[in-house]
Amino acid sequence: MSTELTAEQAAMPEVIAFQEAVASFDAKIANDQISSSTQESFAVPYIGEYTPPDWSYSEQAGCTAEVENVDEIADLAAGYPCEGLAITIGTSFTQRDQYPFPTLYHNASSQVQSERDQELIQARIDNWFDGVRIPGAWVHGNVSSPDVLKNTVWTLRGTAEARATTARENHMGVNDADVGEDATDVFEALVHYFNKNILLFIFNPTILAKITDLIELFVSNAFDDDLFRLKFQFIDPILLAVPETRTSNIEHWNFYPDNLPGKYPKQPFDAEFRDDDVMSWLQVAHASPFSRLKPYTSHQSNFKVTNSIFRKTDAFSSDNLDTAMAEGRVFVCDFKEYHDANVKPRPNTGAVFYAGIAMFAVPKNGGDLKTIAMQSTQHTPSGWFQRTAWRNLNIQDSNKPFSEILTPKSNYWAWQQTKLAFMSMYAISNVIDHLSTHVFLYPVPISLYRNIPDHHPITALLEPHLMSLVANNHAGIFSEVGFPDILHQGYGDGTTGLLSGLPGKVSGWTGKTFIDETIRRANWYDFTAQGTPLDRNTDTDFSAISDFPLHDDSGTFPIIQEWVGNYIDLYYHSDTDVVMDHEVQNFCSDLEDKVTGFPASLGSKIELVDMLSRIIYWSSNNHAFEALLSNQQLAPFGYFSTWLPRANSNRSEQDYLNCLPPLNYGMASFCGGRIFVDLPHDWHRSLGKYPHGQFMHDPRVYAHLDNFQNQLFQLDEQLKVTNANRRWEYNLMRPATMTCSPWN
Repeated sequence: MSTELTAEQAAMPEVIAFQEAVASFDAKIANDQISSSTQESFAVPYIGEYTPPDWSYSEQAGCTAEVENVDEIADLAAGYPCEGLAITIGTSFTQRDQYPFPTLYHNASSQVQSERDQELIQARIDNWFDGVRIPGAWVHGNVSSPDVLKNTVWTLRGTAEARATTARENHMGVNDADVGEDATDVFEALVHYFNKNILLFIFNPTILAKITDLIELFVSNAFDDDLFRLKFQFIDPILLAVPETRTSNIEHWNFYPDNLPGKYPKQPFDAEFRDDDVMSWLQVAHASPFSRLKPYTSHQSNFKVTNSIFRKTDAFSSDNLDTAMAEGRVFVCDFKEYHDANVKPRPNTGAVFYAGIAMFAVPKNGGDLKTIAMQSTQHTPSGWFQRTAWRNLNIQDSNKPFSEILTPKSNYWAWQQTKLAFMSMYAISNVIDHLSTHVFLYPVPISLYRNIPDHHPITALLEPHLMSLVANNHAGIFSEVGFPDILHQGYGDGTTGLLSGLPGKVSGWTGKTFIDETIRRANWYDFTAQGTPLDRNTDTDFSAISDFPLHDDSGTFPIIQEWVGNYIDLYYHSDTDVVMDHEVQNFCSDLEDKVTGFPASLGSKIELVDMLSRIIYWSSNNHAFEALLSNQQLAPFGYFSTWLPRANSNRSEQDYLNCLPPLNYGMASFCGGRIFVDLPHDWHRSLGKYPHGQFMHDPRVYAHLDNFQNQLFQLDEQLKVTNANRRWEYNLMRPATMTCSPWN
């Protein structure tokens, strides 16, 4: 078959543009602006000389042969079938043809215009919005769509030979196509826990019954009408394998495998988790991108912190509450938005969530934020009779549970219980923050698949940032019970997914409450308002706080904007190009009523760059999440008592331990929390990483990509230096720890 271009093909605008780009690239090589050597350093600082990644091992191990005869829709999307059926949470990888050279519709040849039109006709048949199935949320009506399946895994572009000679995506020292790197074995920690605490299992009186139940679980699944599908939650075997008991040893709630610190990193403050400064640190070094810390500018009628209470914390013994408030040194974290959810009917787990309130302040001479006081609920008893009945008999309105203010000077174990109740609410709220960003962004890839063809320049830019979003949302939240697979894409009611099915089994919320709160939170977001980082130079609300890592470390947004701006300049020469681009205008129009704050249309290049930058920012920065839930000693999935500590309580360590989850619940939560761990290690499929060959269809992109990756690496190095000077490091805002997309 001839490889020569026909005269008609050679005259196509996109072919001419590609040839011009290649000629420009070759000219730079000829002028020594770019080295022709494969050893040229395209690496970011301190990584070393650039060498093309050795993908041969992972490609050989991960994928077999190219699919030529397509019998299944899965094969159509996959390109290469990948090995590995272990019960792990990971995305694997595949390989597909490189993208065509990008053009705008009005600049394309009539032939390419026709191809684009036909592609989108089929895309709109395959992809549609479903706003009925899950009230309040938009989901994909066809999660087996070829477009969904094509963008579910890390996708290398072109052949291995072409990538070795042409591709210049920087791998940052990490092989993102390693099949095993992104996989999380959800049962691994259980095996290590058993080995470490074998006597706890052997001498537990329920162990035989639990083994029997565990066998029955697998046998009943094996002999039903569907032999090839596991129709139980992944935590069910854990709940059955670990004793449902509590002990007098706090170390039994330490579920971290001792010999795998790299794979199961503990929180920096793990050895000091009872220190009161951890509470205040977690307000400014928040476990999600959405801190609930607010300036305390006026007294709350339901949280009556007096000057006497304020002065009980050592650093404030000679301070004044009203003066501190006037000086902007007092802050509050109030979980009142979750009160209604917490008083709904609970599952039969023994766990309760309480919508606590906590006060924090900065000493008048400066310094770190300190913990002042906590109240576990939104209501307090009034009058002698109500207080006495509650303190002694726990009599109260179940819709308005009582609590009292405690401080670091209260009874030690009562204070630890109060912090435990607060931190359990903190933990679930961060899980909601994380999953709600998935739900908020869900319509974006659907619109991309429906409106943007492969020839469009934003396809190559955005697909890696939306990779796995539809598939993960379905598996984690919206699928029916069990482990979903390509042949079983049934929809559940939002309470039976791999993640949404977890709370009703181990926490203080039912699956229904959990999904309701996830959707409520998703509908609170605004694409622009929450997609804009707080500027500490102009926003004075937190000026009294000298180190606010959540905001101070957030430096990715302008770097993303510069990258997107440079990329867009390659294809859009004026605002008119944006206005005439009906494909991107349709993309926006589809999202106007589905993503709050999303622009209905675009009138300029600036608006286009802003929109694309925010999509990338939402998919990385706003999707970030610390695996705090893994620390069951500090932040369990519920407070396991309906008796909260009183201001006059005299509690013991055993009282405190009795409020921790049963060990099987804790182990299940720990293993479930592993799914939320963003990256197995730094720079694995992180912000700034693109699959090898992603942009080799247009070599002009590489200079801008190199600049983008360099800036991210430099920011990451700066944050490492900053962390070295902190008591505890904070990694949430480091580019190396952010995913490139919501693939987890």
